[in-house]
Amino acid sequence: MHNKFLNIILGFLFISLIGCKEKNSDARYTIAGTIQNASNQKLMLQEVPYGGKPIITLDSTTIGADGKYVFDFIAKQEGIYRLATDSDLEIMFINDEEQIQIDADAANAQAYKVRGSKNSQALIDFLTAYKQKDSSVFATLYNLAQLQQQKGKDSSIHWLQIERTNKINALNQFVENTLSTATSPALLYYVLGISLRSMETAKVLALAKIAAEKTKAEPLIQFSNLLNSQVQANTPATPISIGAMAPEIALANEKGEIVTLSSFKGKYVLVDFWASWCGPCRGENPNVVTAYEKYKHKNFTVLGVSLDDNKENWLEAIKADKLNWQHISDLKKWESTVVPTYQIEGIPFNVLLDTTGKIIAKDLRGQALQATLAELFP
Repeated sequence: MHNKFLNIILGFLFISLIGCKEKNSDARYTIAGTIQNASNQKLMLQEVPYGGKPIITLDSTTIGADGKYVFDFIAKQEGIYRLATDSDLEIMFINDEEQIQIDADAANAQAYKVRGSKNSQALIDFLTAYKQKDSSVFATLYNLAQLQQQKGKDSSIHWLQIERTNKINALNQFVENTLSTATSPALLYYVLGISLRSMETAKVLALAKIAAEKTKAEPLIQFSNLLNSQVQANTPATPISIGAMAPEIALANEKGEIVTLSSFKGKYVLVDFWASWCGPCRGENPNVVTAYEKYKHKNFTVLGVSLDDNKENWLEAIKADKLNWQHISDLKKWESTVVPTYQIEGIPFNVLLDTTGKIIAKDLRGQALQATLAELFP
């Protein structure tokens, strides 16, 4: 669950996360409440660091004998902060409202309550569920490593490998669901940073672009651009050729869910680039439908990648042409990220992949498609 871009991106997050919500410019915030079982301890108000950067302490106070405390501070934008003591109490919150109440018990630090801050509650809910799922993944990884070291039964190792995959998929689905429903730029930043631990970079990039478009927050746009530049820098500039591994694709389906090309590994896949406005594409669609219906039960499928820019027209064409397979698009026409990646100069265009994701044929149309598949599936 490691990504080579994680440190780079988290470092960037540290620089630009603290503040994402322009409407809060130069606002004064009051954080107050009660912390039981911590009287006379030092309590610090801190900005949350990223990428191994040191914690920034903004202010400190002494918790009263009655457990009460109060902080006033000024911030230009929405960010993630925390309250912390020297005895390992850490309470995270988002400054989305000017008056926030946080009550806790040092004897049970995980059970703190936040009032007056919807985004802080969303952060708490996310962290609670994420830690549970992440711990479960770690336990499975540990058990699998132990069993492999001890040269355990192949059947037991295989079962744990399946369990590992299922748990990582469940964790990633939870993260993706959070990103699709969250509206707080600060929360989105935090979750995107965590997503790099377990998700493919291309998928995180697709999710970041959606978050940036949804919020129009400049730091999210910068994050998306930075990640995109990292992906492009690591994408081979050589022509798409037979025998090469197909570059990753991560775009949204009609429901807004991110679908990756790599998720189809284990199947033969025809990646079909087309658009509703493209006459030759629509003319070729019946041929693709015939191929799909004939070989869909032989470990073969089609992934439709549209260069549309109108969602309604895209979905109407899928229905009208009876294209009963998975479809994705960023609805950017020739500005789509797949155009330079696959060096697309015209559509229809396709590449046929084997079960490992290697390109075994490309630009198959008409009878050429049928003949190639007939040879592949005798």
